[in-house]
Amino acid sequence: MFVTKAIRDPSCEKEGEPASGASRQVTPFPATASPTNGFAETLTEGALAKAPSVAPTSTHDPESVRKAVVTALAAQGHATASQLLGTGSWKIDGASLRIEVPGMGKKMLALTVNAAAEKIIRQELQNLGAPTRFLVVPGEGSAVVPAAAAAPAAGSVEEAALAHPMVQRAREIFHAEVRSVVDLRK
Repeated sequence: MFVTKAIRDPSCEKEGEPASGASRQVTPFPATASPTNGFAETLTEGALAKAPSVAPTSTHDPESVRKAVVTALAAQGHATASQLLGTGSWKIDGASLRIEVPGMGKKMLALTVNAAAEKIIRQELQNLGAPTRFLVVPGEGSAVVPAAAAAPAAGSVEEAALAHPMVQRAREIFHAEVRSVVDLRK
């Protein structure tokens, strides 16, 4: 409940004339002058002031986020999850990231993108300043590796294998593609 009191406004009195009894209302939160937006609302200062509602917009490119997350997964030993998510369709919708992986069932996705992989993804998204909420869902169609996802991570075993002259020659002769690389040095 607000208490108001009437006080005399000296600006309403003219010289030589008696006070006309004009008064103004004083409230604990003085109203500020503002243009109306089609409806009458009094804006206040202080604790009751309304903050402008601005929808968060992401300035992150889904492609750069995808590359960073895929590289982080591969670097920490989650090669299968890295390859799987590399083939997916990445979309940033406001404060969340949606990854649609084609040609993969829901149960297989849950096995591949496990809790450890999710933790790595979340950490990498946080490092990038991207939305940390993400959802990996099965998409429609078959898995087709985009050209950008075919590039191996810098310094990886896959990069060294693809750079080997015999592998390059075999790719030229047979018009082949390298689908996986197994590191037998361990």
